[in-house]
Amino acid sequence: MKNKYMMGALLFGIISLFASCSDDNDSNPTLIQPTEFTLNTPEYANSTIDLEHSTGLGLTWSQPKYTADNAPINATYEVQVSPTNTFTVSTDEAAADESGEKVPDYAALSNTTEKCNVSASAEEIDKALVKILKWTEGNVPATQEVYVRVNAFVQEGTSRLNPVASNSVKLNVNPYYIELKDAVPTMWYLVGNMFGAKWAGTKSIGVDALPMFLKPNFSYDKKTGAGEIEYTNYFLTGDYNDKAECDGAGFKILPLSFNWDNSMNADGATKGTIINRNGGSDGGHIVAPEAGYYTITLNTADNTAKMEKYEGTVNDYGTIQISGSFNDWVDTPMLPYNTEGVENHAWYYVMDVPAGTTAQFKFKIAGSWDTSWGYGAADGAINMYGKCDAGGKNIGLAEGKYVISFNDITGSFSIVKL
Repeated sequence: MKNKYMMGALLFGIISLFASCSDDNDSNPTLIQPTEFTLNTPEYANSTIDLEHSTGLGLTWSQPKYTADNAPINATYEVQVSPTNTFTVSTDEAAADESGEKVPDYAALSNTTEKCNVSASAEEIDKALVKILKWTEGNVPATQEVYVRVNAFVQEGTSRLNPVASNSVKLNVNPYYIELKDAVPTMWYLVGNMFGAKWAGTKSIGVDALPMFLKPNFSYDKKTGAGEIEYTNYFLTGDYNDKAECDGAGFKILPLSFNWDNSMNADGATKGTIINRNGGSDGGHIVAPEAGYYTITLNTADNTAKMEKYEGTVNDYGTIQISGSFNDWVDTPMLPYNTEGVENHAWYYVMDVPAGTTAQFKFKIAGSWDTSWGYGAADGAINMYGKCDAGGKNIGLAEGKYVISFNDITGSFSIVKL
């Protein structure tokens, strides 16, 4: 059969024609267990889909009957893919099996929806095939059958009620080799008056948006990158104006998308509070209850955050230097997170490591190696975050451009690739 490239932009255009099949319902109907629902066979099912050059595969389906009179229910749907059409053990179940006896035969794609259509990620489908079939770079077949189905359920907290799977549809794909890596931990960015009065006007990380810190020894979700990130420093306080803004001390926290509709802000004009806007009305500046040391902890899995007083010992070094192979091991001042002139303990430096090279570096006080910080099992080992050891090993970094952050209170460092 003649192959036909199915480009993701075209496929996504197809699904935009379909409206949601699930609307809010003010009543509280009794759930029943559906027995079936139908995943429609897409027009491209008779073609061969080039996964490497596609972005999304448009899928549509009917709504399961979750009530006796088929009243609208906000069901949740996830797409599942299998090279064998068996759907018995998922990749997540196999990964959680400490015995190692479970062998996966399907994977659930990460994005769920409450609509009866979706643009399924071609990259995720390819990754699922590589993971399940254990392909290496040299043994990926030219074509591969893959079976797609949709799993429906009603989400209640962390529980999935009344799950039911659709029929499966067979697709033919041209797969490609993709190296399987854990998801990069999700990062959020500090903006505002506490940080040079920069509000991400240019959306430039390391210029007008400063990354929070990944937590040492924290196990981030390998599939989504979700987990806890934090920031410890000295915070000013001040009074709100009639717009719930605070000169000098006010700030907000933005996601990687720089979408202000999803920013972290204060709950109205209440000091010490942090909530996710989540598409709602704009909230006030985040402001510390009183001037002092605080730790902000943000959970990127559920987008909750808190601001707590830091009670540990603090040394004021004034400045922190970064020194390494990139500057012949001389002192280069790191830049402060806090506005110039305000006590600061979080520092950053933008480093560009040329192609074909690696860099090594450490953090230190100005003019002396008596106090320095490093990390790793050996000089040059590449680690993107951790808690430094006094006088520790040189930190390694591969080619690329990065924002390197260091906290002289906690000893934590965190590196974000640009």
